[in-house]
Amino acid sequence: MKRVLPMVVAAILLAVPAFAQTGKPSGSGTSEKGSSAGSASKTMSATGTVASVSASSLTVKGKSGDMTFTVDEKTHVTASGASHKSAANKADNKPTQITDMVHEGDQVTVKYHDMGATKHAADVRVSKAAAGAAPKK
Repeated sequence: MKRVLPMVVAAILLAVPAFAQTGKPSGSGTSEKGSSAGSASKTMSATGTVASVSASSLTVKGKSGDMTFTVDEKTHVTASGASHKSAANKADNKPTQITDMVHEGDQVTVKYHDMGATKHAADVRVSKAAAGAAPKK
């Protein structure tokens, strides 16, 4: 019995890392296209220049062409001055929209979920603001 217990413990310790792996490969995923049921939960990334932006959509011109993303209140935007703008709007009881922080000509990276017919932007990061970009009134 004294010899069996250490062997069982060793076997369990060796097996735990094998069960902890998810089996999902990591990568950018921008070229992945599939019809599997899990494709809606994959986070993909696109980088380019903002061609147009509205309260409900964002169009980015990238190397492989234009991509249009849907945006909503769950879309997280990271840009210079974005937290101050959000705080000011919250103090005035006004909703913050993507058009307050993202403008045509900005260089952006969009992390999105491919929902089949639409692409939902989960995170928009402005890496370089367009020269002379000012909020539209």
